[in-house]
Amino acid sequence: MEITAKGDERKVYSNVIPMSKTYVLSNEKEVVGFISMVDNYMAALFIDVKHQGEGYGRRLLNFIKGRRENIQLKVYKKNNKAVNFYLRNGFVIKEELFDEQTDEEEFLMGWEKV
Repeated sequence: MEITAKGDERKVYSNVIPMSKTYVLSNEKEVVGFISMVDNYMAALFIDVKHQGEGYGRRLLNFIKGRRENIQLKVYKKNNKAVNFYLRNGFVIKEELFDEQTDEEEFLMGWEKV
């Protein structure tokens, strides 16, 4: 699985991922994605591009939801596909933020077990 990140994003991933608990999902042939958590903060959810839209992201998300009372994450505002994915899966937009490291607007999103 290839994961690409630009400049400051790569720094964030290399700093956050090592201190997170990461769960990997594979099919019969290969790794298709992973989710990384730091306590109740979702640091990363990545699905290999060739497997997006096959339900793997929802499976990883539901796996984590079954182990947490609440989850928070940040997602770039311009990433409509990801924002809509999280909204469809029960997350709400809590706050609009600006990431000075990447010069990007982002949403703080949250989910709570009911």
